[in-house]
Amino acid sequence: MTVKKLISTFKDNLDIFEALMNKGLEDVEIAEFQKYVQQDLPAEYIELLKNYNGEKHILCSMAGFGFSNIEQVKINWDSFNNEEQDNRPEKIFQEHKITPLLFSDKRIPFAHDGSGNFLCIDYIPNVNGKAGQIIYLPQGEEEPISVIADSFNDFLLFLTESIQNESLELVDEREDWDQEDWHMADLYFYKTWKNDWTDIADNYNQNHQ
Repeated sequence: MTVKKLISTFKDNLDIFEALMNKGLEDVEIAEFQKYVQQDLPAEYIELLKNYNGEKHILCSMAGFGFSNIEQVKINWDSFNNEEQDNRPEKIFQEHKITPLLFSDKRIPFAHDGSGNFLCIDYIPNVNGKAGQIIYLPQGEEEPISVIADSFNDFLLFLTESIQNESLELVDEREDWDQEDWHMADLYFYKTWKNDWTDIADNYNQNHQ
């Protein structure tokens, strides 16, 4: 239900949403993917992948981050395993919820911003965290690792609400172009919160006191 509501919300706001997304995955592809990353992935993530295997156009549909196809996820996940630099994060926003590691094969990077920052499904929570929680993992920004949702389902609910209340705005400049040139127009979702994901993590903390 959550995934259907999210897709409906995207389509209500962007008439060509379907054309900008990749074809969904088959069951056998999902099974191979879960085997590759060595995790039983959330049902809502699997359902979303069955609808769309990531973005065809850079749409930033994951709250301002691009929704990765599974090949991109594998590449980034492999880099988490092979990272040779210091694996200690500079900052952690919720220390008792997040294990103090920057990279781990227990984190599934399902979205990215193209600058080394990721949204991950986290399977190594700290003592007060939850397996499957969603974290913001900054590698390219001087920001803390932050829990932003307890689950992938909760993240999709947040995403749907953000589109509906326009805190996640659609930038659509097609009207400035002839239809045959729409592929050159800026067309993406832009997050309006000020301090990147720290604001969202702060709201999460306030709602989980």
